[in-house]
Amino acid sequence: MNATLFGYPKTGKTTLFNLLAGAHAACRAYDDGNREPNVRAVPVPDQRLDHIAAAYPDKKKTPASLDLTDLVGISFGEVKSSLFLAHLRKADGLVHVVRCFADEDIPHPRGRVDPAADARTMEEELVLADLVLVDGRLERLDKDLKKMKDPEGEKERDLLRRIRPALESGRGLRDLPIAPAEEKLIRSFAFLSLKPLLHAVNIDEKDLGSIRRPIELYPGLRPEAKDGDTSRSDMPPTGTGRRVMAFCGRIESELAGLEESERAAFMAEYGLEGMSAPLLARQAVGLLDRLSFFTVGKDEVRAWTVKKGAAAAEAAGAIHSDIAKGFIRAEVISAEDLLRFGDLHRAKEAGAIRLEGKDYIVRDGDVIYFRFAP
Repeated sequence: MNATLFGYPKTGKTTLFNLLAGAHAACRAYDDGNREPNVRAVPVPDQRLDHIAAAYPDKKKTPASLDLTDLVGISFGEVKSSLFLAHLRKADGLVHVVRCFADEDIPHPRGRVDPAADARTMEEELVLADLVLVDGRLERLDKDLKKMKDPEGEKERDLLRRIRPALESGRGLRDLPIAPAEEKLIRSFAFLSLKPLLHAVNIDEKDLGSIRRPIELYPGLRPEAKDGDTSRSDMPPTGTGRRVMAFCGRIESELAGLEESERAAFMAEYGLEGMSAPLLARQAVGLLDRLSFFTVGKDEVRAWTVKKGAAAAEAAGAIHSDIAKGFIRAEVISAEDLLRFGDLHRAKEAGAIRLEGKDYIVRDGDVIYFRFAP
């Protein structure tokens, strides 16, 4: 599970990376010619894991993790030709950091702060990069199919011709109805406008009161509602593939450097209920269409993530391929029920643990013990 932070220069990408990763990457290192991305594994906070681990104080607690990459700022109009295009295509999800703060010492590249315009321009650039890719592939397919008949190549060509008008009109592919079999056919292209996208807006200190309601401040950032949804949620339902949330890089960086007791006092003064970084890390799981399950082993209580709709055998494979190969059955209980009984031993005595086969569809919050033949 990985995500890439990207955006235009001077937006606060590395600041957010440091908040998420607890790192100390130099925010202006790129100004000195360093173009290597920052990379770090980020733990995903989960209160359910905390509660389960509290029932087993002698065991190590290991959260699920998100592999995070922080790219150098990409100049306006250069996404399609950027040296970092490959990094964007490798990502499971994209986090676009949008500047919403004013600072005379850090001039905006376009001379004015307009987050809605920047977000719209970036989405258009992602679409354009996909269009360039489609045109190049269609040109090669047309040449190859003239030389030799290829049914699979013809299917690919027909699909690319069908989606091309949407790209040409500026629409992202995530808004198109693409069947699973069709998605599989174009998966290797790693289209940017098909990837889950989170606009992380870096707000001004004066707007801290609306940090959990960024759409109220910047209504132009609101993702288009689907299926007649007219709600004002800042977190549209998974399936739109596009979300918006906010952080305040300057203030939250200062708070992150304080002792916990001091931090709580200052957060209360600023009216902050919590830091944005843990919220963003948790939202990444849902954004990437994944869910969490837990295991209680001999020495460790651990959280794992799998794609929504994954079967028990696939979840077993996320732990180790040998467990998936030798899968016998899964012993399953929800985290909520486990905590109600206190531990697995009491839950077993009460008959609350279910036996499931390899085709069982894992649910978010399941606690699973896999039995397998070595």
